[in-house]
Amino acid sequence: MTGPSGNGNGPGAALITGGGAGIGRALALVLARRGVPVVVADFDQAGLEATIAAVEAEGASASGRWVDVTERGRLTSLVEDVAASHGLGYLFNNAGIGGTLPFDRATPEQRDRILELNLRSVIEGTTAAYRVMTAQGHGHIVNTASVAGLVPVPGQTLYNTTKFAVVGLSRTLRIEAAPHGVRVSVVCPGNVATDIFAKAILHTPATTRTSRSAAGDANVPADAISAAEAADEIVGGVDRNEEVIVFPRSARHLTELCATEPEQWNRWATRTLRLRQGGG
Repeated sequence: MTGPSGNGNGPGAALITGGGAGIGRALALVLARRGVPVVVADFDQAGLEATIAAVEAEGASASGRWVDVTERGRLTSLVEDVAASHGLGYLFNNAGIGGTLPFDRATPEQRDRILELNLRSVIEGTTAAYRVMTAQGHGHIVNTASVAGLVPVPGQTLYNTTKFAVVGLSRTLRIEAAPHGVRVSVVCPGNVATDIFAKAILHTPATTRTSRSAAGDANVPADAISAAEAADEIVGGVDRNEEVIVFPRSARHLTELCATEPEQWNRWATRTLRLRQGGG
């Protein structure tokens, strides 16, 4: 993942959805420092401009594209445009929302929104990028899921549903894509200090132990790592062509606990649900 490129003269650009903040912005900074052409896409125009400014402040460059990934066809058009103008080396399907809400309290609108943003748009972006990359014989699709796509976390059934699906999509397509020279990885972060904890999208996430992020957000869990640390983990995993990129250590511990100690996992999950419901 080094060196500038475009139109077949190198690995191509990196398209990052959800690049206006958080992990997406941090990825843009890491990749731009490496000399990779970066195209940042987001629904938040102010966030886009802030990301471009942050990249330029480090002496690198990136371009921004406003896009609503839930509008059918828009992400496909964006992928094709980037491929035509820069060459497409990487797609980071990073846009998404959180959602901590009891399953029986979710409205149809809430269900539709999380499915559209967290799953359907990922399928569309992956489909478009896969078509381009198989034709050119190379490329890397990196889909952001969550540790909640590997283990069942109570109180966020809809979120888990979308993230389990993204993991399944990515791991299965990886096998199909390999003979075509296309790589597929799925990112499964645990707690990362981004504004996902401050926004009530489906419901304000419940937390027990909290700390303040650099921005002063009080709802960020105490074990959260920074977005910059997360980006380094992701890019390192992509460099190694890892199938599933899990971080930080606490997230890896959860996946191991669920797989090897089911009784202990069930106790943890029951305690988590009780805390989210306001119990002791």
